[in-house]
Amino acid sequence: MKFVAFNGSPSGENSATNRIITAFLNGAARAGAETENYQLVNYQVEQCKGCFSCWFQTPGKCVTKDDMELLIHAYLSADVVCFGSPVFSWNMTALLKNFVDRLVPLKSPLITENNGNFDMADSLKRQQKYVAISNCGFPGENNFSIIKAAFSCCNPCLEIYRNCGKLLKSKQASVQKIVSDYLNAVEQSGYEMAADGTVCEATQKRISAPLMSVQEYVKFLGM
Repeated sequence: MKFVAFNGSPSGENSATNRIITAFLNGAARAGAETENYQLVNYQVEQCKGCFSCWFQTPGKCVTKDDMELLIHAYLSADVVCFGSPVFSWNMTALLKNFVDRLVPLKSPLITENNGNFDMADSLKRQQKYVAISNCGFPGENNFSIIKAAFSCCNPCLEIYRNCGKLLKSKQASVQKIVSDYLNAVEQSGYEMAADGTVCEATQKRISAPLMSVQEYVKFLGM
């Protein structure tokens, strides 16, 4: 089994998002899965031109020659695809959205319908599972409303949304203990996903539990 992550944080491997992704992949690796973690900020990916040449002139191939060719190959090689992004302003970052837009060659110009929901048919039959990971420096679950709607399009089998995300990079010893316990739970979720194909309810509760109260967090931020 192969897990491939695409991190849309502009801070790349030094990001809080990557701390969560790395813990998840470490758990999957512990269960025997092969893992890869791509920091999208390190790759040259042009914007989709919306020309749809990948449907009609060169089916399955984008006419723009850049690093997306490598990234699509990695995407197609995965059994589990992990999309990661911080929330700065309501939704996924431009880096991740740009990457997702460039996955258009994997669709085809055939309309499908499922219970009144319309989409384009996949050009290749895929049985991939998807994991959504996002963190936000603000308290409150409301910050993830829009990115949850965006990720729902791929019907993720696991969603990890971490508010109060500034804690993930704190140097305070008391906070680091809280973060360590949290990341251990995230690692366990990766292990269970690779070993069992699903994450148990107890582990899901651990990864979604508050790290501290809103009042404590606001005080931590000095805001």
